[in-house]
Amino acid sequence: MPELAAQTDSVLAEDTARIRGQIAALDRATVSGIADRLPGNAWFLDDGRVLCRARSHGDSRFPYGRDGFLFWVHASGYMSANRGQFFLLLPTRDGHEPPIAFFVGQRGAGGTYTPLALLPVPVLDDLATGVRDRCTVLGPDAAYFLAENETLVSTIRVFVDRSTVEGVHIAFSLQIENRAPVAQDLYQSAYMNPFCRHQFAESGEDRWFKRIEVHAQPDTGQARHGSLALAPFVVSVNEDVDRFRSVTNTMLVRRAFSVMGDMERCALESQVGTSRRMYLGDQRRGLAQAVFLQSGLLDRDVPLTVFNDNAIVGDLNRFRLPSGATARFDYVVSLPRDEETLHRQLSQAVGAEYVDAALARTRAATRDDRHDLQMRIGGCALDDICGDTFNHFLPYLREQVRVCAETRGFMQPAPNSLIGIRDVFQAIEGQLLDQPEAAKRKMSEALRFVLEDGRCPRQYSLPVNGLPGPADLRAFIDQGAWAISALYTYLCTTGDAAFLDERVGYHRLDASGSGIEPSPREDSVSEHLLRIMDYLLRQRDPQTGLLRALYGDWNDALDGLGTSSTPGQEFGTGVSVMASLQLYRNCAELLEILMWACPTRYHREHARFARVRAELRDALLRHAVIERNGQRRILHGWGDAQRYLVGSFADVDGKARDGLTSNAFWVLCDMLTEDPTLRPEILAAFDRLDSPFGLRTFAPGFDPDTPGVGRIPKLPIGTAENGATYLHATAFGVMALFRMNEPRRAWEQIRRILPFGPQQEHLSHSPFVMPNSYVYNPELGLTGESMNDWQTGSANVLLKALVWYVFGFRPGLGGLRIAPASWCPMMRFDFCGRAHGRRVRILYAKGDVTQRRFELGRCVLPPVADDVTSVPSVLLAYDDLSTDHENVITISDPE
Repeated sequence: MPELAAQTDSVLAEDTARIRGQIAALDRATVSGIADRLPGNAWFLDDGRVLCRARSHGDSRFPYGRDGFLFWVHASGYMSANRGQFFLLLPTRDGHEPPIAFFVGQRGAGGTYTPLALLPVPVLDDLATGVRDRCTVLGPDAAYFLAENETLVSTIRVFVDRSTVEGVHIAFSLQIENRAPVAQDLYQSAYMNPFCRHQFAESGEDRWFKRIEVHAQPDTGQARHGSLALAPFVVSVNEDVDRFRSVTNTMLVRRAFSVMGDMERCALESQVGTSRRMYLGDQRRGLAQAVFLQSGLLDRDVPLTVFNDNAIVGDLNRFRLPSGATARFDYVVSLPRDEETLHRQLSQAVGAEYVDAALARTRAATRDDRHDLQMRIGGCALDDICGDTFNHFLPYLREQVRVCAETRGFMQPAPNSLIGIRDVFQAIEGQLLDQPEAAKRKMSEALRFVLEDGRCPRQYSLPVNGLPGPADLRAFIDQGAWAISALYTYLCTTGDAAFLDERVGYHRLDASGSGIEPSPREDSVSEHLLRIMDYLLRQRDPQTGLLRALYGDWNDALDGLGTSSTPGQEFGTGVSVMASLQLYRNCAELLEILMWACPTRYHREHARFARVRAELRDALLRHAVIERNGQRRILHGWGDAQRYLVGSFADVDGKARDGLTSNAFWVLCDMLTEDPTLRPEILAAFDRLDSPFGLRTFAPGFDPDTPGVGRIPKLPIGTAENGATYLHATAFGVMALFRMNEPRRAWEQIRRILPFGPQQEHLSHSPFVMPNSYVYNPELGLTGESMNDWQTGSANVLLKALVWYVFGFRPGLGGLRIAPASWCPMMRFDFCGRAHGRRVRILYAKGDVTQRRFELGRCVLPPVADDVTSVPSVLLAYDDLSTDHENVITISDPE
């Protein structure tokens, strides 16, 4: 795209000029062969934003908003928005009509118009309309859609205003520049189909309870702050809460028009259409076939629609744009909290100056976000990883963890898309390394949903209009284990012992037994942990002493292990080795917490957890490791009464099989120290599990007729949990390899799972955040597509692996361990983190030294072998670190 001269009277014009300049520079670098291209026809710009061009397969997206509100903007032009179960805009299925669209029409000599879609959807014939370039730029502050033909250059900018205290504000700004040598007669049209319901799909009855009207026309005879206010749209959607209550959800769309030049010469003529049928001209037509696209006219103004048609926000603005002039339209979408807020917002003009000021405040708020975690590398010797690309990726990884940790559920429009206990506690464990206060708030929320007996539901949801939300009460055994580990990491990182004494409530089963409701019971966080632990200990199999699988463990597609062969009995004695390993680790974590925070209390628990830990150790060595012909394998688990094994030399289908998670957690939960001779067996299992896209969950996968193991055989081999690279599990393997002091192997797996490697040419989601999995089954035509992005635990595990093992920043309850991996592909790195209130910076560089050297200020620190990874490290007492200024630790390593 050609560069656009900067125009200082509009932030949008300045943004457009800067972005176009970056794109032009990138295009030149691409021609020269020095630009690092991402999969999915995308590139990082030099400021970290992502340039996305058209792709026929897959899409990229970014979530804007905070506090659980997610406004998803896709590179394809699709957009959706929700806060928990409340969907402002429903996601669009492939090929269906988008909920938001913007058009421009150019009048020809015969009086008809040639339309341009300013977003990539709906799809119009760009060749017929002369569009010669189109792209999307996604960034942390705003998204930009750029398009141009021979005489028009357009930009759409969209962002969520973080500065408002009056509810959600989404701002759309459209800039249209006339590059023709003469004035042009144009129209501009905006279309929005808001949903505004606590619902996952549109029904035929929804239109009966949806009302959209154009508010009384403001004074358009004079411009306010250089912008002309246009009549706003007020959206009202009624929905029932129960038999006795209903609520009205309100959305407001304010509009303004401005011109860089003489506004009077534009002769603006505006029409409004709140009826979808009247806006398109025919109920059979879609957006791409709307009558007004060629005619430039709506049949008539429709300022109010209720009941008899799907009410929409639609306008059509005809104007004359002089040569060289630029027109701008602004739309501000808000959700007023009450009538008073609605009337106040109706009285506020929202022109270009207002919107640009809101963006400036949003950018300032984004810059001012407290981030304890800062990471940057210099130089990279690993094939296929560019240091600049990796540095651009790291803030997106951190943001991905935040989005997962702060979820309010329903990131997918489905009844079962709730808040997973397992998922959220893992994400919290990553977020607390960066934003501990936010992580603490979410931890308190999740702990409130623990049941009175200590069982953690698989998933919970937040109340809707004062009523308890749905919950998934299936007894997946591992849920509580993640809660204990996350709280342990929180205490190690923050030293916030007072949190253990904070009062938190519980939930209990409701009268139906199929849902949950708040319980009157309340006690401390520490008591919650003890109740969770008691529940887990009650689920041990009396024969083996290990943890029964019940409904399943982390690999919840393998949900047949816990079933019973006894009629009428819900669960049998099938065991999860991974969950048993987690319980083994939980015993150590709770022991350490209790001894650190309250050494004179819980004496009985100290002895009990120590005894149980010893029992679990012996049981794992006795039952979870099997041997044949001098070779050993760590089982994934077994079915009721050990009638069949999974991850053995001969599983129920007769195949020898390796499972990734049990091998990884044998290392992560410190069982390898009990029998170090298992090390080569674990590494051999990892070799058998390897694939072009990283470690697989199982090798081989399960054929469709495999009996007993649950629903996993229903997945094609090479997809999801059935023998694919499920990145969440692969990242567990990465951490295990680092702990085994196998950094080159760990980095090889990182290289394979990063979304921007050259092997990811078939990636079907955003190439700048971690996907859910990579599928691989050439016989089925599956060669690296990804199931999902953003909502996945792979992000938090990779982040923790980088922080704890690559950068070597490992806070503990008694001190801070600094222990970078014994090998890393980068020549240097700069890391900042916080531990127990102390700001710590690690400056690492390879140089002319014979052995690793640590310095704190000017003091040389003698290294000792790390008790986890055995690499040279230092252990720093928190009292020896300053709370007033940054503590700089310099590490020199041999080249």
